[in-house]
Amino acid sequence: MKIIAAAAFVAAPWQLAHAQAIVGSIPEEFRGDWCQENTKDNIFKPGGCKLKAGSLSIDRMTLDTGRLSCGFDSGAASEGTLQMRMLCTDPEDKESLMYGAQLKLLPGKKIELILEPMDQK
Repeated sequence: MKIIAAAAFVAAPWQLAHAQAIVGSIPEEFRGDWCQENTKDNIFKPGGCKLKAGSLSIDRMTLDTGRLSCGFDSGAASEGTLQMRMLCTDPEDKESLMYGAQLKLLPGKKIELILEPMDQK
């Protein structure tokens, strides 16, 4: 099972091809409360949101988008970008699915989050 999961992680379309360092948790620079600037993009600025929609909370081992609660599985970091596998649960669906997540540091102390379900085959 772990070999299949690792192969899916390597083959994931969001993973970059250059050298990466394996990480055991979400790095400090990504942790904290974030608020989505515009619902049309995936850019977040530091600080909490007044409304739950558009909020993002990240700590050492979890990421919560308000719609999904995700636990860190594995990850690699390179040049301000973090690629992760996360086990996520939708409170309405109650089924956990593996997601691929990319967090990228942007100018102005902002981050970009791309979170997509991984192929479960």
